[in-house]
Parts: sequence; C-alpha cells; structure tokens
Amino acid sequence: MKTPRPHILIACHAWYRDLTGGSFRLASEFAEYLSAQGNLVSYVCCANSSDWNGPSEEVVNGVHLFRYRPLGRRKSGIGRLRFHLRETCRLVQSIDARHSVQFLSGHSPLQSLGAVQALTKSSVFFNYTVHSPFDDEVLSNSSANPRITQRIASMMARRVDAKNCRSADRVQTDSQYTLDVFHQKHSKAIGNKGIVAPGWVDAETFQPAASRHELRKSLGQEWSTDLPLFFTLRRLENRMGLDTLVDACRILRSEGLQFRTLIGGGGSLKETLQMQIDDAGLCEHVKLLGRLPEEILASTYAAADCFVLPTRALECFGLIVLEAFACNTPVIASNVAAIPELAEKQGIDWMFEPGHAEQLANRMRQFITGQLRPITDLRAIAMQYDKPKILKQWEELLMGPKVGSRQ
Repeated sequence: MKTPRPHILIACHAWYRDLTGGSFRLASEFAEYLSAQGNLVSYVCCANSSDWNGPSEEVVNGVHLFRYRPLGRRKSGIGRLRFHLRETCRLVQSIDARHSVQFLSGHSPLQSLGAVQALTKSSVFFNYTVHSPFDDEVLSNSSANPRITQRIASMMARRVDAKNCRSADRVQTDSQYTLDVFHQKHSKAIGNKGIVAPGWVDAETFQPAASRHELRKSLGQEWSTDLPLFFTLRRLENRMGLDTLVDACRILRSEGLQFRTLIGGGGSLKETLQMQIDDAGLCEHVKLLGRLPEEILASTYAAADCFVLPTRALECFGLIVLEAFACNTPVIASNVAAIPELAEKQGIDWMFEPGHAEQLANRMRQFITGQLRPITDLRAIAMQYDKPKILKQWEELLMGPKVGSRQ
C-alpha cells in the first residue's frame, strides 16, 4: 500500500512573485523545494492588491497556491488584522478538510496565527519562522514619536507574535540577533523552543562578473562608467538610511573625489531623496534607478565595485550581504541588528555606526583610495549559505522531532 505524502502548509503574507520581500522569497522557495522532495505543499497568502483578478487557487512549480483577496483601505488597523486572521483561518480549514495537514510552517505573524486557529488538532507540528519582530516592523518607518494608533498597533502585533510562540513547537529565526530579541520580548512563550537557522543565497544565480566593464555596458548608461561604482538596493523608506548615504556622497564630492552611487528600489521617499540629491548638487554622482527587474538583480551586484548597506534598524538577517559576497562584491554596512553577523566576516573595518554620514563617507573614501579591501574570499563566505545546503537544514527542522511543548 502506497504511503500518503506528508501535507505541509506554508502560511505567509505573500507569494514572492506577487510581491517582493525577503521573507516572501524564503517562504516561496522553501515551498517549492519541499514540493520537489515529493511532499504535498499548500501555500496560503494574501493577493497583492484588492483589484487582483488572478486565480484564487493554482499550482505553481508543484506548490498548491491559495490566495485571498485583500481589503481596500477602508478598514482600521484592528479591522485589517482581524480580516487577515479570518481569511487565513477560512482557507486553511478548507484545505485541511481536503487533505489533513501534518506540518505548518509559518512565515508571517497574522497568517501563521490564522492557520493555528484553523488547525486545532495537536498532531500538527508548527514551526514558527520569524523573519523580524512584528511589533518592530509596525513601527519601523514611523517617526521618533509614533502616533497613538501606531503604538496600539505595535502592542497588538507583539501579542500576535507571543501567541504564535506559545502555539509553536519550534521558533526558528534567521539570525542570533532576532532570537535574542525574541527571548527578551517573549521569554516565557519561547522557553527552550528557539533555534537559529539562517537564510540562503542562490550561488548559481549570483556569481562574479567575468568583466565588470563589459557587464556595466550591458546594463545601460547609468552603469557605464570607469569611476568607482557604489550600489545599493533598498526600499526607499526611512529605516533604510538612504539619506545617510546621500549625505556621505555630499561629503565625498566636497573633497573632489570622483565616484558614482546608484540606488535601486522604489518607495515613499523617492521625491524626498531626489530633492536631497538635487540640493546637494549630486545629480552627476548619485542616481535613483527605481525598482529594478528581477532578472537583472544578480548582474547589478556583480557590476558594482562595492555595495553599501546603510540601514538604520531592523535588518534581521542580511540576505543582501550574501548576494553581494556571492558576486565577490564587498559591502560597507551599518553596525546594527543582524548585519554584523555576516558583514563582519570580510573584516570589521567595513562597518560604520547607523546614521553616521561622516563614518560612512570615511569608509567609502578608503575604498576609493584603495585603503579598504576585503581580508578574505567573499564568495567562499557566501558558499557557506548556499541554497541547497540551507534548504535541507530548514526541511529537517520542520519535519524533525518536536523540541518543546505548546503552552
């Protein structure tokens, strides 16, 4: 008699090909990997817009993908929270009724909790994979003095994370930094269930360029330069620290140094950053590229002489560091959150304090003048996190023995 395939449910806010995001990519690629190993994999998520007209159920690379349509902008924060919980719970109950779920891999707080509410049987193994603390995410792009509604939303988000930790058989984080933060916030809920399992880099896709000069020509006019070329790829939001990068470029230009800095990504600060660039007279030195097509991302890392990561807060893994390293591109990075766990492997001299434009300018100056060079093989660092190796580790953590007990 043929043994039935294990049924694994992945709960995440979005499917990566619908909406770009590091956690969405990890969850989606993990689902595809598990399906390729012969498992039945269902993936529950929110569609990327309220006017989305694609299928609510389809099979993508062997993964059974279920989407629910999101709310418009009418509902309050509490209403939206309840909506995500309710819609996820509804979908998961329907999926479980068709094929009983044995393993739950949660990657977004609300979808994870909604799935837990649907899967009440104790036999389901729940691995809660934390990519960043939910309450910190809620406040990440607010001002120094968040509004009362933001503070309330943050408190509710913290409770959602706590509930997921209590329900989980294992709490998995991408970095030691994130696990330490969760122990501080939810020590009783986690108990002995916490474990660090990093994300991965696709080393076959992200590779060094045979010729940076030729690669730059293929990417277009903005890239075609013989000057030292700095690059960053970030959402244009406050916590990404891109204003610090522009200010550092202003300092370097005032010293007469020749260079070019390219900033890829879209976001709410596009006009503000462009105004900062214009006011500083940096139009020939700093360019906003907008959102870059997925198919050229690996080439952009490989074409740059140096990647800059000026994040202010809440970088809970640093996948972008690994992608640069895989292309043999060094990284000047802020010394915050989980970034040092990867970036310091090239040498501590590449780090600067977040928001400190003078320190960042100093690191960039040292790179331009040849005083700052990696002390080790960057691609060799990236290969320690190669995709097949880490995916296998994640699979064993999800489908292995229980390490704790639900409270």
